[in-house]
Amino acid sequence: MEKLIRDIIEESACRFAELTAVKWLKKKEIFEINYASLNENITAIRKALLKEGFLKKHIALIGTSSVEWIESYLGIITGGCVAVPLDAGLPDKDLTDLINRSDSEALFLSPKNLSLLSSILADCPKLKNIWILNSDNNDTEKNSILNKISAFANNSINNSNTVSFVSDLKNIVRTSDNDADRPAPDDTATIIFTSGTTGKSKGVMLTHNNLASNVQSVNYYTESGTVMLSVLPVHHVYCLVMDWLKGFSLGATVCINDSLMHMMRNMGVFKPEVILMVPMMVETIYKRLAAADPSIPKNILANKIFGGNLRIIFMGGAHLDPFYIDKFAEYGIDIYEGYGMSECSPVISSNLPGCHKTGSIGRPLSNAEISFDNGEILVRGTSVMKGYYNMPKETAETLRDGWLHTGDLGSIDDDGFVS
Repeated sequence: MEKLIRDIIEESACRFAELTAVKWLKKKEIFEINYASLNENITAIRKALLKEGFLKKHIALIGTSSVEWIESYLGIITGGCVAVPLDAGLPDKDLTDLINRSDSEALFLSPKNLSLLSSILADCPKLKNIWILNSDNNDTEKNSILNKISAFANNSINNSNTVSFVSDLKNIVRTSDNDADRPAPDDTATIIFTSGTTGKSKGVMLTHNNLASNVQSVNYYTESGTVMLSVLPVHHVYCLVMDWLKGFSLGATVCINDSLMHMMRNMGVFKPEVILMVPMMVETIYKRLAAADPSIPKNILANKIFGGNLRIIFMGGAHLDPFYIDKFAEYGIDIYEGYGMSECSPVISSNLPGCHKTGSIGRPLSNAEISFDNGEILVRGTSVMKGYYNMPKETAETLRDGWLHTGDLGSIDDDGFVS
């Protein structure tokens, strides 16, 4: 039977109700929320969106990782609306263009990005509601945000009730029995925009079954309560699916890294056992390891730098020189490299504990079939996207005869490992 992300979240809320789901820092104080409370907030947002008339609508999110962001994202998709996570670091013009191109009718916006309001209100006429992702339902924080809104919006919301708070949204129908119907497995859950480095960015449409089957097919399991540190941008599908959705499916505690500048500090604060990274991060950390006094025992140095518990780094985004895999192993840390792309939800193949080969990008997932056309990697399976939003020509070029043409060159060895 095909699963939904809603199934995964609700099952985890039952199985791991009192376990900590998310931890985060605020002014050096650690906050946390358990699985039961997290699901209550997700459900409250889902019910409120339904009451506000958002059914099968597209809703954008702009902001960095926060518990409010992930609750809103899951509130959107578990009720049948389509979530459109956007890169908060893009220029204003690019963000307004993506909001419009995605046909988003509402927006969840981080308080850190209030400076976008003027452009968004002026240039995104389809938006009916904007909810600020505030963390506390108290008047002091709200008044502070309202003052900033007045400054940034240039009086463009004087006659509108468009902008409000996610804390208020949660409380609209928290006790209501009127909940959104469960989406169908083949309904679009999310639109992920590609980086656009090789042309116009494309909106990758991923279904509920795409996402859920990717979560289930990554054959990695660990004890509930395992601590993960999420350091990658949350609008990237690799972080979203493998940190958050996979982590929640396992009953892990996902800790939010509030800034790349603070990553090393936060390893000491949260003491993670598992982290997802990209090669640049590993290369940067190794420079620090290599620069340390060689007389310091490696286990002591590893405890100081990584917090004492780190044992696994999952690697994606680009190829990692095997040199670093060997070097990190000397410090008791295993690196497992994988391969994927947004169009495949995202993981296609991965090295995993008990099944890995250095220098490869692992074996294909159980739900992915790989073929080759003049060396180009082709993929088909349940994680392959529905297509590019409103881009039929580009979709037809990429999805041909049931196969996704990745544009990447590769090969597969006699043991089934891709490289």
